[in-house]
Amino acid sequence: MKKFLIALDGSKESEFAFRQYVEKIHKDDNHVTAVYCAHYSLTDPEALLISKEDAKAIEKILEEDEKKILTIFDNMKSLLSEYKVSGEVVRLEGRPETAILAKAEEIQATMIVMGSRGLGTIRRTILGSVSEYILHHSHIPVMICK
Repeated sequence: MKKFLIALDGSKESEFAFRQYVEKIHKDDNHVTAVYCAHYSLTDPEALLISKEDAKAIEKILEEDEKKILTIFDNMKSLLSEYKVSGEVVRLEGRPETAILAKAEEIQATMIVMGSRGLGTIRRTILGSVSEYILHHSHIPVMICK
């Protein structure tokens, strides 16, 4: 059995990558681990400027983030079901690029599949690109769909 890690983030690009996997690679005996690395608004520098007195505001932000994350998870589960793909949906924490690589190693994935949002050159240079990082640091094949 081959194991595939598919990184999904709720974007149309990641959903496109999933569909490309299904159309071009998937076989019935493959196992898919669909992963989503949760991103919280409070990790943004501006959000950290909230004072301790604003605990209710912080709680509300976290609740909204959690709702978004659960919606993405539901969509991921629906994709697996819709395409009759055997697998699981896993929530990762931390920096997406390192969390994805660590999970791929943990499950002994055959390949990583992901989309690329296509950040502009300047933004990619400043912020970095998760797909670019994974492409250059993975020890297994990576399929990036744009």
